[in-house]
Amino acid sequence: MPEGNEQTPLLRNEASEAGAQDHANSADLDDSVRQTRRRRWISLGVSIFIIVAFLVILILTGVLERGKGRGNAEVAGPLCTTAACIHAASELLYNLSPDYQNIDACTNFDALVCDGFTDRHDIPNDRSSFSTGSQMSDAGQTILRHVLESSYPGQSQHSAFSPLNLAHETANTDEENFNKMQVSFSACSNEGAIEKVGIEPLEELIKSVSLHFQLDDDVVADGLGLPLTQGELANLHKTIELLEKIGVGSFEELGIGADDKNPELLIVQAFPDGITLPSPEYYKDNDTLASYEKLLGEVFSTLLPHDTWRKSAPVLAKAVVDFEAQIARITPPPEDLQDVTKYYNIEKIDKVGELGPALRLDKVIRALAPKDYKDDSMMLAFPDFLTKISDLVAGTPKRVLQSYLIWKVIYSYAGAIEAPEVKPISRFNNVLSGRDPETKTERWKKCLRHVDGTIGWILSRFYIEAAFSEEAKKFGDEIITDIKHQFISKLKGLSWMDDSVKELAVSKVNNIDQKIGYPTKSPNIMDPTALKKYYADLSISDSFFKNGLNSAKWANDKAWSSLGKPVDHNEWGMQADIVNAYYNPVGNEIVFPAGIMQFPVFNVDLPSYISYGAFASVAGHELSHAFDSSGRHYDAHGNFTDWWTDRTVKEFTKRADCFVSQYGNFTVEGTNGKSLHVNGKLTLGENIADAGGVAAAFAAWKQRQDTQPDKNLPGLEFFTQDQLFFVFYANWWCGKVRKEQAINYIYTDPHSPAFARILGTTANSREFRESFNCPVKEPTCELW
Repeated sequence: MPEGNEQTPLLRNEASEAGAQDHANSADLDDSVRQTRRRRWISLGVSIFIIVAFLVILILTGVLERGKGRGNAEVAGPLCTTAACIHAASELLYNLSPDYQNIDACTNFDALVCDGFTDRHDIPNDRSSFSTGSQMSDAGQTILRHVLESSYPGQSQHSAFSPLNLAHETANTDEENFNKMQVSFSACSNEGAIEKVGIEPLEELIKSVSLHFQLDDDVVADGLGLPLTQGELANLHKTIELLEKIGVGSFEELGIGADDKNPELLIVQAFPDGITLPSPEYYKDNDTLASYEKLLGEVFSTLLPHDTWRKSAPVLAKAVVDFEAQIARITPPPEDLQDVTKYYNIEKIDKVGELGPALRLDKVIRALAPKDYKDDSMMLAFPDFLTKISDLVAGTPKRVLQSYLIWKVIYSYAGAIEAPEVKPISRFNNVLSGRDPETKTERWKKCLRHVDGTIGWILSRFYIEAAFSEEAKKFGDEIITDIKHQFISKLKGLSWMDDSVKELAVSKVNNIDQKIGYPTKSPNIMDPTALKKYYADLSISDSFFKNGLNSAKWANDKAWSSLGKPVDHNEWGMQADIVNAYYNPVGNEIVFPAGIMQFPVFNVDLPSYISYGAFASVAGHELSHAFDSSGRHYDAHGNFTDWWTDRTVKEFTKRADCFVSQYGNFTVEGTNGKSLHVNGKLTLGENIADAGGVAAAFAAWKQRQDTQPDKNLPGLEFFTQDQLFFVFYANWWCGKVRKEQAINYIYTDPHSPAFARILGTTANSREFRESFNCPVKEPTCELW
């Protein structure tokens, strides 16, 4: 939570699910010749695909015979037969149900739009889910792989910031950055070297923790030890400090972020932490706990620092699992962790030490903060949790605590190790997510994520150079501006919002900062010198493990050194290649990386009902977060404040409760065949944003259509353009998920399942119901 205050992003991070299990052209060819041949073959492949796709469409439509829309309106007008349109139409036809003409859109729109996708795609072995977003991410990763496995693109010149157009000295710096990125990728890719090093780097890290957290030898018969002495408690807070420096959490998640009530000020923030399993709910399942205990027993038997401890591995494993289960019982529910009205709490740093005397977070914070940092306050979410976990720690046997902290280190860094000692961890995570126990992510994918997580802005610079244009950036800016105008129009027309609140709400929309594509400050990723300076203190070598460790230390130092400085509003919370978007309430900003502005949801060469149905709905979704169950608490300048009248709050709550009830009726299959209901409170903000996003996007598209009419897509004459807007919206959410991962999402994810995002959002859209001539035109739930 304390990572810069971003609202929950549009999408869950599917790429990380694969990463949870791990946490070559001919040498005689000149690089330029290889690249030319690759481009020719890619071009030829695309051409062949387009020809085949066009033939498929001809067959499917009876040589482009006109059909009727589901609204019984004759679909006429010119066809778009460009390569982009044929590609988009072909992809959509493959995703639609083969029987789409006979499915009732009003009741089974997810099946109509996505059954073809479901039949056509299997979930890859190394993943727990697969979706349209996954396909977009895969396409971006393929581009990045080509970048990382090729030489510096010195001859590229398609934009002003392309390497060939840079000044000589700047180009040299650009190549230095590129080489640093490639060294990182190569170190990760060298499995032989990583296997040769084996478990040793992790053992050294474990040894460091055990030396920091030294214990007296008064061990009782069960091998667990007595509770901590006062001297050992001092060692505990020093150990917590060590773990924070290397990016390992323990009892509280510490971070730096803008103060919700003073968004120009960076402060220390602390949120409840401590459990390793994805949710407290998992600690209620006996089978999961038995598997988890077995995992810890296997790992402890080989990695605890002393033979005597290893012999007690089964006893210590059970005790650590029991300890985490106790933490789970005192952890606030996930919907409360999302609710600023419940978690926001300012305390004096010294008082935090008093609230949790066993942890002494005040000393941890003073040690991590700059020496000249004078502020004596911080944001402590749920102070009662700190008191409870401090009491729990104080009464827990010392060997259990030490084993627990060592386990946190092992779990955090096991993905950087190739050795038998950590294999049980990947097996356990695979099973927990429904994957085959022995499956592994392809090495290049793992290493790409590693580079993105360490020196991601350099990687983003070359992604933008290869896959994004100023034309796309301009079009994205236009769409978002259109969305703003429509949202303001909708606000002004609301009967349940008081005029005084409307005036402030309009001001908030006008004040939203829209960030499109990539950052040009903090850092300016188009400026090689700025990128070199940004990563100057990050050491990259041929050691994969050291690179991960150095990156964690560098990120920690960078965050804590910002204390006492003004908030940098130019910073982004996502790299440019990421397929996602977010709204940041304390910054009152919406952010759209270039990764999400890609085919098939965004393209300047497609009819606008595609980009508006898919991408503009995303833009509207993020803007709607400014007024959802969380964002409504922040004003136009990002201040957490009470700026709504009592009547407006009451009317909002009444309408929001409708969403809670509606989505709470959606279910997924749980363990033992029992149904698990979507948590309508946890997902409320996202569900409201989905509804608001579609409404604003549809209105924006209709206004654009008045002056810039769209052509029809070949093969899709069965649908009107209004209907295609919603078809392309829903196509964005087509996907499959393994049962085990679906359960995880219900427990942890503020997003509703994909099928519910289709069915719930369309049920809440008057325009959808009218477009498909549904018997009931009134939305199930409506805010905007």
